Amino acid sequence: MTRPAASRTLLVVEPCAETLAMVLEQAKTRDLSIMTAPDPHVALAMMDMASPDVLMTDLFLPEPNGMMLIREALKRNARTAVIATTRAGNEQALLEAVRAGAGDCLYKPARAEELGMALDRALRRIPQTIDDVPGIEQLEYRLVIGTDPGDVESCVTWLIESTAMGLPETQRLRLRTTLIELIVNAVEHGSLEIFYREKHEALSTDRFDDLIAERRRNPRFAQRRVIVRALYDKFHRRMRYAITDEGNGFTWNRFLTRSDQPCDSRDANGRGVFLAKAFFPDLTYNERGTEVTFSVPLP
Repeated sequence: MTRPAASRTLLVVEPCAETLAMVLEQAKTRDLSIMTAPDPHVALAMMDMASPDVLMTDLFLPEPNGMMLIREALKRNARTAVIATTRAGNEQALLEAVRAGAGDCLYKPARAEELGMALDRALRRIPQTIDDVPGIEQLEYRLVIGTDPGDVESCVTWLIESTAMGLPETQRLRLRTTLIELIVNAVEHGSLEIFYREKHEALSTDRFDDLIAERRRNPRFAQRRVIVRALYDKFHRRMRYAITDEGNGFTWNRFLTRSDQPCDSRDANGRGVFLAKAFFPDLTYNERGTEVTFSVPLP
């Protein structure tokens, strides 16, 4: 089964009807799926539902709304190719748009050919993803993480950018929260064998950093690692994540079976696992509790 190549999407935010008509004409000849928005605020709401490959927006001067849209669009998807447009004479504004992340700038009124060439340049700037490469069915990323919990967030940021930027923002936030929780658990409770009571007491006496440092110096724990694997499955349209630690495991079943019971404050170390299960219902551990896996459907 071969999944048909998805059409590139263009979001146009353009108040000038004449310019908009020319952009739409040029976009159709390039087989772009087209969305339009009357202003930057509507455009942002649309971006929460669909992440465009190309954004062409007026700067809406003298208000800073166009610049705000560029910055927020790139926060949502750093791979979006941005084209900024404005009336001639606004050189400083276009320079600020470039600094904000716009890859191309046009003065209006622009000719149809200029708009078409700007779209061509934007399409060439879009990074090629694994979906665009025929023949590849699966791709696996493998991260090896040491025993410093402070490193986890930067590792997760890289993993999200490498494997999940095509997800809607809400799903990315849930994935980020889940990965941080599960990997920190694997480092602290798995590799360093710091359990809830110890952690709670250390935090209450402001000694948690000292406890981490002591465990990391201990030869029993110093060489332990956490392995994070992310498997991209093009055929089944999903990412599968697996986090494995080198600890002794734990009794995980009770954390995944509670449904209508409130979380006991004494089980605070299980709250994150319970929340992750709510986000990703197929989340499960191996028998020992040293490996957790879950999958994320892809759009």
